[in-house]
Amino acid sequence: MTFRDIIVDATPRDDLVQFLEYARDLAAGFDARLKAGCFAWPRTSALRTALASNPLSVLEDTRNMDAALAAAQDAFLQVFGSGSKTAEWISGVAEPASLLRHHLLTADMLVTSSAPPVDCVLPNAGELAIHGGGPVLRFGQAAKSRGFSNAVIGWKDAPQARRALHDALPLLQRAQVVTVVGAGDEVDPSSLGDVAAHLKRHDVTAAVNHIPATAGSTGAADLLAEARRLGADLIVTGAFGRGPLAQRVWGGMTSGLQNDAELSWLMSH
Repeated sequence: MTFRDIIVDATPRDDLVQFLEYARDLAAGFDARLKAGCFAWPRTSALRTALASNPLSVLEDTRNMDAALAAAQDAFLQVFGSGSKTAEWISGVAEPASLLRHHLLTADMLVTSSAPPVDCVLPNAGELAIHGGGPVLRFGQAAKSRGFSNAVIGWKDAPQARRALHDALPLLQRAQVVTVVGAGDEVDPSSLGDVAAHLKRHDVTAAVNHIPATAGSTGAADLLAEARRLGADLIVTGAFGRGPLAQRVWGGMTSGLQNDAELSWLMSH
């Protein structure tokens, strides 16, 4: 298994050049084609509600989005040059999430970043992982390069975790250290050894670690703390969707990881 087609979320954001460099190097390492999708949509509601009542506001928003797209394309050209045969640029003034999900249907992975946006709506990376049908790799602010040498697999005895494990195999096979981590009673400790044995048959040597779960936690805080203790630069885990009320009251693994901007993660649903 490897990556051959990668879609990049190039929404106008801070440090876009550095992020595109990471994405370029990642794609080159797998000899993959890269498609950078840059869709700008204002964080204000002007284009949605003021079309008839405030056309000047709409015009201003459109100009701002066009300027953001132009700056993002300049960043793309700085990284890939013009006439690249391995990287494609697509852009437009549009809400980004639905279009990125569409392009993920014919890609092996979507790559995004936790850097803040530039006057634009930022697609929710966790929701892309849940609804996009493919794995999402988010580079965190602590990322130093496209490579990940120390990976933690946040394991639950659930299909989502199994999907993420297999989607991440090309990255795990290149890591120097891999640890399968399970927390609390939701995980049978013996299953962690089964996961490690399965990974071994895919040329990945992994340690196992069963940690206690913090009372009232959905697991994200425990997993993040363990990943930091181990010095990990990548977390691999399933993307778990919850109802809106439960999400507001209890939070969740997926939103908990997304709210941490530092560590990189790969999630699949």
